[in-house]
Amino acid sequence: MSQVKRETIECSNCHRKGEFEIWDSVNVDLDPELREKIFNEELFMYHCPHCGHVTGIPMDTLYHDMKNQFMLFFSFFKEDDFDYKPMDMDVPKSMMKGDYTFRMVFGLMQLKEKIVILEHGLNDVAVERQKYMISHVIIPEIAQKRYKLYFAKVDEPSEEFEYGAIYYFYEDKETEEIMTVRFAMDNYYEHCLACEIDPRMKVEGCVCVDQDWMNLKFQEDK
Repeated sequence: MSQVKRETIECSNCHRKGEFEIWDSVNVDLDPELREKIFNEELFMYHCPHCGHVTGIPMDTLYHDMKNQFMLFFSFFKEDDFDYKPMDMDVPKSMMKGDYTFRMVFGLMQLKEKIVILEHGLNDVAVERQKYMISHVIIPEIAQKRYKLYFAKVDEPSEEFEYGAIYYFYEDKETEEIMTVRFAMDNYYEHCLACEIDPRMKVEGCVCVDQDWMNLKFQEDK
């Protein structure tokens, strides 16, 4: 179940106090409306009942999706010296032995992306591997300009793409445009296979799988 507590917040605008709901955990099967509040970011917004001023509250939370079998341990910020070691968890052993996916996620955009990736039933390691190759090999200016590439969606099979297509996007900060890149799902499946045969891509326990993790893995010897 979702766990929530109330804390007193002082408005940064009028300095009067009010209550704010702090969600320690979010179960979107039991409380599906909380998923929408994450995507529209209302879960992290304090609305002052006195003056109406809105303040962002960077709270950590556990996101649990029982239907799609994943848990995300979310924090807004990642420490500069974050070591990418698995975190200690206290979860039922039945979950650890099953098909559950456990991840640490840092940053709100990364949380939204990870949710959508896992809701689609995709291998998030393969997605990060594909993103890495797109950013560093196929369109190297993405990495050179330090742009962030995000998963967008998957298309159904069509005459053009027998197995469907996978989309990613990034913001070109020079032109202020959202750029979309598309690949046949065949390419994604190739990355899935690469993850199976490359021991560096193996994930044990609850870790943060993002582009920095992928960069560290590619620096390791096979």
